[in-house]
Amino acid sequence: MRPIWLLALLVTAALPDRERDRAALLAADRELARSTTLLNAFAEDAAYLYPGARLVRGKSAIRALLDSVGGGDLTWTPEYVDVSDDGTVGYTYGWTRAADQQGKYMACWRRRDGGSWMVTAYTRTKLVPGTAPAPAALGVAAAPVRGPADSRQLKSADSAFAALSVARGAQAAFVAFAASEAILLGPPGAPITRGREAIGAAFAEFPKDAVLDWGPVTADIAGSGDLGCTVGEASISARNSYSKYLTVWKRQADGTWKFVADGGNARPAPTDARVPH
Repeated sequence: MRPIWLLALLVTAALPDRERDRAALLAADRELARSTTLLNAFAEDAAYLYPGARLVRGKSAIRALLDSVGGGDLTWTPEYVDVSDDGTVGYTYGWTRAADQQGKYMACWRRRDGGSWMVTAYTRTKLVPGTAPAPAALGVAAAPVRGPADSRQLKSADSAFAALSVARGAQAAFVAFAASEAILLGPPGAPITRGREAIGAAFAEFPKDAVLDWGPVTADIAGSGDLGCTVGEASISARNSYSKYLTVWKRQADGTWKFVADGGNARPAPTDARVPH
């Protein structure tokens, strides 16, 4: 087996920098899937979006949540990975499994000075009976577009996205802000929605009187200013529907931000009715 391992190492070393970074993050995700302690991979300021729970931030809060819900025998298989041009921020998504149930997940990652990858935000869907499909080929990542490393730009883009949803409806907003290669994790049991057109079709039946609004809570951006993530809380107040979300953003050729991946899950209603989301 050693010659095969050495050959794999040599092949990885020969890859261009960005592809090598993608391979390293994919390896980190796969290693985490084999780990018995999910918490070890979380950054100290990480956000965890557990289905049905409130948004929790910080390793101690995540520890308390995981202690209360139990980790079970959850495993997962990454389907896609991409990294920023400087190799410091990345994201993965794929399929979760526990016994005869399956779901989907998405994680944002940051590379620490020592070279290790840590999870900065993690969301997954509720598990439902079924079998996850075989992961698709890794695919070619779109070319990076560098820019200012200002996380306020991500929050501003996220807020503009929400404002358009309120003004013109969820379908119009998601089509306008989706990159051509964007995906939605979607609800439990449903396939991953792939591409701007499919995302628009997914919102075709969204009730016209249901106003989907949200606001970012935190944002992280790569030093190269081409990739970042936002985490926030959403609501359809008239329907007493409350959720939380994780969105991955990529700078486009014209300098604007579009989302390339979006997912989330339900949360309890806020205790203060005045909270807008």
